[in-house]
Amino acid sequence: MHDPDRLIIDRSPGETRIAGLADGTLTDLWIDRIGGAARRAGEIVIARVTAVRPELNAAFVDLGHGEAFLKLGKKAPPPEGSLVAVTVTTDAAGRKQPQAARQIVLAGRFVSLRPDEPEFAIAGTLKAKGKRERLKALLQPLLPPDIGLLVSAKAAEADDIQLITDLTALLTEWKAVDDALAAGDGPKIVRAAPDLESRIRTAFPSAALAESSNGSLFVEEDIDSQIDRALARRLQLSNGIALTFDETEALVAIDVDIAGASASLKAWPQLFEGMTGDLAAEIRLRRLSGLVLVDFPKLPLKSDRDRVAEAMQAAFEDWPSLMQEQPPQVLGWTRSGVLEITVTRTGRSLRDDMMRPVEQHPRAATIALEALRRLLRETQGIAQPEMICAQDVADWLDGPGRKALGETKDKLGGFLKLTPDPAFRLDQIEIGPARR
Repeated sequence: MHDPDRLIIDRSPGETRIAGLADGTLTDLWIDRIGGAARRAGEIVIARVTAVRPELNAAFVDLGHGEAFLKLGKKAPPPEGSLVAVTVTTDAAGRKQPQAARQIVLAGRFVSLRPDEPEFAIAGTLKAKGKRERLKALLQPLLPPDIGLLVSAKAAEADDIQLITDLTALLTEWKAVDDALAAGDGPKIVRAAPDLESRIRTAFPSAALAESSNGSLFVEEDIDSQIDRALARRLQLSNGIALTFDETEALVAIDVDIAGASASLKAWPQLFEGMTGDLAAEIRLRRLSGLVLVDFPKLPLKSDRDRVAEAMQAAFEDWPSLMQEQPPQVLGWTRSGVLEITVTRTGRSLRDDMMRPVEQHPRAATIALEALRRLLRETQGIAQPEMICAQDVADWLDGPGRKALGETKDKLGGFLKLTPDPAFRLDQIEIGPARR
């Protein structure tokens, strides 16, 4: 599994899209869209405990803007009604609440404060012994007891004042959290979630960056067709196998159809073993999570099933930490020949982001925003452009998408005629000079 070597950040009215590419192949796609649900992952909150569920080893907490499910792990359950500092770890998705954890990390420019982990650590990528000793001698004496610190490799290039200023600011920020907890001041947000672009740049620092506007590089580099492929329910692999993806609230089912593969029964284990990389890549790109069931044609020999399961687990190596700390886990085979995989949920799937938005008209937002990008690319030389579209698309642009529509009009010189046509299909768009 390869991390992206390039990131293309495309900004257009109402939407920012970030594509991760490895050797030209789309590995990841992130979307920040007008009218979409707020992204809370990474937010640090002083939350109030509303209920403790010992049988789940969990609690429910009020974040001030909604409730979250708090995993307790090995920590003692907090009393109901008390305040705790938590990090929102996953966004809400469908009917599932956000999830939170009591592990707090306050990230600075060069160092990250870890109040619950009293350990001083320096990034393993910094090998020079002299530099490591200098950082430890400078920073460790400044730490209060029971507070940990992670020092990044780039701290070695910073001067003493920069490092001390960075650490002092974080300690001041944590003292404010401590004071608020003691005063019963909550629930409230103490550090907002990082914006999407910052999270992606931090997660993949070695990836080359390219800026795009109005989808120009997405079209030029054929990324849009790769997105369409990632949204398709049925996908044909190069070896002739077809995969069918069905996402539900409870689980994700992936059916493996080998009708087009022309392989004998004896060749099935090798065939399945060879496609595990493709399966892992699709699970990653589509952002599938929860219980994932892969329905292979049944392999009679246990040794063959074990080979495929081991290959599937190996395909998840180097799973990006941006998604979750633990890579997907292959649980094994059911009696009916279904391979069970669990993937930690971190938010909405790609299909939920693009095909089932929270707006009134499903898919209208995706089509409307692409139409605005087309307008900006295709109407050069047209003084008074007109866009004809389905009524649902026009309704979305006149409602949740009004800001994006206004931004597009401004870029076009202040004029854009939007004409709904009841006879148009939802995905049908016509662009040209305004009719009289």
